[in-house]
Amino acid sequence: MSSSDSNEPTGPIGELRPQLRAVEAQRVERDGRGFFVIKDPRRMADKALLVRQELGAFLALADGSRTVEEIIETVRANGETNVTDESVEDLFKQLDTVFLLEGPRYEAEVVRSLEKYRNADFRIPALEGQAYPEDPDDLLDLLEGFAPDISDEQEPSGRDLKAIVTPHIDYQRGGDSYAELWRRAAPDLQDVELAVVFGTDHNGAGPRLTLTRQSYATPWNILPTDIDLVGKLARVLGNDRSVEDHPFGDEFNHISEHSIELASIWLNWAIGDSATKMLPILCGSLGDYVQEDGTLRDASPDDHPQIADAIGLLQQVAMHRKTVFVAAADLSHVGPAFGDEEESDDIIRSEIEAHDSELMSAVIKGDRATFLEVARREDDYSRVCGLAPLYMSLWASGVTSGEWMGYQQCTADASGASFVSIAGALLY
Repeated sequence: MSSSDSNEPTGPIGELRPQLRAVEAQRVERDGRGFFVIKDPRRMADKALLVRQELGAFLALADGSRTVEEIIETVRANGETNVTDESVEDLFKQLDTVFLLEGPRYEAEVVRSLEKYRNADFRIPALEGQAYPEDPDDLLDLLEGFAPDISDEQEPSGRDLKAIVTPHIDYQRGGDSYAELWRRAAPDLQDVELAVVFGTDHNGAGPRLTLTRQSYATPWNILPTDIDLVGKLARVLGNDRSVEDHPFGDEFNHISEHSIELASIWLNWAIGDSATKMLPILCGSLGDYVQEDGTLRDASPDDHPQIADAIGLLQQVAMHRKTVFVAAADLSHVGPAFGDEEESDDIIRSEIEAHDSELMSAVIKGDRATFLEVARREDDYSRVCGLAPLYMSLWASGVTSGEWMGYQQCTADASGASFVSIAGALLY
């Protein structure tokens, strides 16, 4: 039995040097007791792990430098605790079992999952039956129930639609914004031959553009990926020797990343059964360009030679094929749920709305330099998670005008102290 098939960690648990992967942790209360809900952004396990609050000190030391025994000794040396050694050991066994620790089991599971993904007939939707219905009719009813005051009978704009900015938040919160945008976009998409969808890679470092040869499926159709174009882009991006396997090194993230998946549902709704091909590209973080301690703070993504060549190739393709570029991008992430100490009040919400307005004003002018500079202020303090796909879409499409719509600040925690802002845009 391989380590990826085993339900037990390898080796004695006390000798394990646990290193917690990058996870999402949220504190909750159940029956008057505190817990942490530990979620895996890569969705390696089906369910979240519920961890007692008093075990948090042990998790905080799981950085790979100490054995489990040493972690226990360190916590005990720093103060009294009524947590037993067996409870701590059981915690790390559970973490290893569900692939939340770096190490051989996790690495083997990544290889196994990626091989399964690549050998499938198409990309299996990660959120079908969860974030949206798997039944085609039920999904249609859901989408068409949003923004009921906006008619589906929109007329073509008569303009050359080159790019679309769409949210990638869940439909429950952002449905009205999605609907307003895509209902207005649909008449101008009927003759599109290629849809290049840039999505936020929430688990990817950057600067990086991650490709896949798999086609994205929806409850209605399979949106065929342009395999020939993937190959051409891979050859260009493969010349980047600064990172291992630039075009496919993070392909695993396509398996569970929601940004392109949620956008592709609306794209499929808008184009129906047309012969449009799709090019899904996940965009790694541009944090090094906008954060004060970023290694590329004084540079521009335009300076990355392989990405610049890839964008140039897409621009050439768009000259010969009717192409639309789609940025699957949310805006600001503000409040305690995202690491802020201060809860969001009306003043903060107003400040963020003004900040988002500056960003979107640059977007509808196609001014990616100003867009980046606005995000760079105060180290991207509002955490614009759609920074990379927005930048790449502006760069590739060469838009010069547009309009934005559907702005919302969507609640992001139970208390309403945190929020995510979203908006849509049609760019010409």
